[in-house]
Formats: sequence, C-alpha cells, structure tokens
Amino acid sequence: MLDCACFSKYKTLAIAVSGGKDSMALLHYFIANSARLPKFYVINFEHGIRGEESKSDSEFVKCYCDDAGLECEIVSLDCMTYCKGGGYTLEQGARLLRRAYYEDTVRQSKADRVLTAHHKSDNAESILMHIARGSGLKGICGIPTDDGVVMRPLLNISREEIEQYCKVNNVPFREDKSNADTSYDRNYMRNVIIPKLKDRYGALEDNLIGMASRASDAEEFIRSRCIKADIVHGVAKLPLSALSSDKILAQYSVIDALERLGSRVDITAGHIEDIIALKDKKNGAKIDLPHGYCACKAYCELHIYRQINLSIKQSLFGIGEVEWGNAILRVSPDVLPSALRIDGEKVPQGAVWRTRRQGDTFLPFGGGRRTLGDWLTDKKVPLYRRDTLPLLALGNEILAVLPYEISRSLAVDDTSERILYLSMESEQQ
Repeated sequence: MLDCACFSKYKTLAIAVSGGKDSMALLHYFIANSARLPKFYVINFEHGIRGEESKSDSEFVKCYCDDAGLECEIVSLDCMTYCKGGGYTLEQGARLLRRAYYEDTVRQSKADRVLTAHHKSDNAESILMHIARGSGLKGICGIPTDDGVVMRPLLNISREEIEQYCKVNNVPFREDKSNADTSYDRNYMRNVIIPKLKDRYGALEDNLIGMASRASDAEEFIRSRCIKADIVHGVAKLPLSALSSDKILAQYSVIDALERLGSRVDITAGHIEDIIALKDKKNGAKIDLPHGYCACKAYCELHIYRQINLSIKQSLFGIGEVEWGNAILRVSPDVLPSALRIDGEKVPQGAVWRTRRQGDTFLPFGGGRRTLGDWLTDKKVPLYRRDTLPLLALGNEILAVLPYEISRSLAVDDTSERILYLSMESEQQ
C-alpha cells in the first residue's frame, strides 16, 4: 500500500488513530511492516462529543494497540467548552485542538511527524468544500502531504483502495455513526454531493486533485513574491507599501501574516479587503477580526494582533515570571534574549509592574525627562498598545517600559554588582 522508504529519515512517528476504517488500515500496515519502519506509537483523541460511543471507540483502539504491544496515548479533549469559548463549530474546534496537540508533539520531540489517514477522497472533499465556500487560491490547493508537523502518507490512495485493503487483511474498525449526519458540512459533501457528481463525472477526484496541484504551483509562485510580515512579540508588522503593491500580492502579504499568527480561521475575502483598506485610513484606525484578533494602522505599518485582556493591573517587582495578557514578563539574573538590562540594586522598594496612569513621567536612558505620553508618541508606540504596556513604576515615576527602554535611574555602570534582565515573551514569536 505504501513505500516504506519514505519514512526512513525519521526516528519516531506518531500515528493518529480514531478507530475508523482509514486510520486502522494505516495502523495495520505499520504493524505488518514494522521491521522496515521507524519506531512508532499511537495517539487517539476522545473529543467529549459522542458520549459512551466515543469512549468505546478509544477503548477499541487501546485494546488493539495493547494486543500488538504498541504504546497508545489516549487524549481527552473538551471540544464543547473550547468551541463555545472561541465561537467555533464542532468541526473547527476539534480540528484546531488536534492540530495544537500535533504541534506540541513535534515541538517536544515526542515524534518527528504525526501521521494521519487522510486519503485522496478526503482531499477531493476538502477542495470541493472550499470552492463551495468561495475560497481563494489557497483553499483549492488541497491538503499537503507533509506540512512539517503532519504527514499524510495515504493522500494518493483512494477510499476504495483502503476499503479493499481492510477486506483482504481482515482489518477491524469502528463505524462512527456521526459520519452519516449530513448536518456536518463534510458529511453532506461526502454523502450527498460527491456521489451525484461522480455519477456524471467519473474522474472527479483525479480532476480535482490535478487542479489543486496546478493551484499549488501558482500559489507558491505568488507567495515567493509577496512582502512578508515581521512577527514581533506576537504582532505581525507589515509596511504599508506591502498593501499598495499589486492586489494579489497585497492579499497574500496579509494572508501570510494571518497564517503565521495562527489567526486564519474564519477570515473571509471581505476581511482581507478591509485590512488592505486600512492603508488609506488615519493612524490608529482598526478593524476587529474573528477570535479576538484586530488589524490596525500604526504609523507607516499595518499591525495584526490579538487583543490583550489583562487579568491583573499591578504586580510587585521581583525575580521570576508574571503573566501579562498574552505574554510572560520575566525578571532574571541570567541573560535573556532581547532583554533590557538594569542594575537590580537601583530598583526602589515598592516598585510594581502596572499599566499607565495620568501624570506618569519618564527619564529615558537616552534623553531628558518628559511625560510618558509624549515619550510614547516620539517612539511611535502604536495607540492600541499603550494601555496594556507593562510599566515598572514607583508612584508616577516610570522605571522601565517593556519591551522598549529603561529609565536612566536603573542604568548599569562600572559599580553595578547585581545585574538583572527584563524580558517580555509572547505566545507567538
């Protein structure tokens, strides 16, 4: 069914197995050919959606792995709560939660790749669904075989071939009753639309995948020529000139920035047009995007960022970490990347981390004393950031503005014996 050689460069693989026909076929193949394959183990998700049936599916996978002497990691997900909090459909939420787990698996070096059982028919379904929703070029490129985290080795194999493999090899599997529920978009496409189209156009799947391949080549060409955003402290920063170039290049500059922030879900063509239109608005103009993101004109740049909701307004200064919205503030005697350096002995007793207040003044390291507002304006700190910036302060005296600058009063000199490092690390770097 597969060429084992394509896995030879990996040391450890994780196989995502739901218990359904496709993933059980993939798992069976790996077990049958284990002598020619890297080390592998199984991940199974219990999504908390289908009650006892879902738990029974996970138990089926676990027992199958136990009988084969395989490690099986059962992961429980609370999709209902996640989707309610984020405004996602169950399909979207489950996909996002699984993807986050796959990324953690690879990032933590538990596996070099996570393998899923997506096949040719899945790919055709995805392409048609994107077309039906009015997708741009990206949506009709289809599912990638390997995106650096997830590898899909069955992508050139049809559903019929997988069914034949299961029949010949007596592969056990579970039927998910929800697969027949056409209220789900994918099931509607799979069970209603595609069979009718295939009756008329027998080569539908192959034709769709051929179109996707050509679209992918075109998209790669465009991406190679668009201006890429800088991602700084979780903010995507694009020069306004990127939005004034050819329309398609401007669109792809925005799309690329959104994807790198992980905020592409539910972004429509209308959102992208509205983002590009910010170039002609006044400084500080912004638009809200799905799932807590915003786009804003910040002087000569476009910024895309997640809105910060601070759970605390003040925290006593000290060595260690402080949660600050979507970021972590760190104070350490050890050198930190991109950190501000201060003389720890010069920090006055009672200094705190807080947000700005009326009457704040600042004596920057390289200038004279002024109001904090004037200094922020001169530094061209975007308006949307000013009310959530972490400030080290004593009364109305600002001692440090993260991640920008420290006060002259904390400067390190030849007599400094206790040097501390201040850093701000965001969720997206």
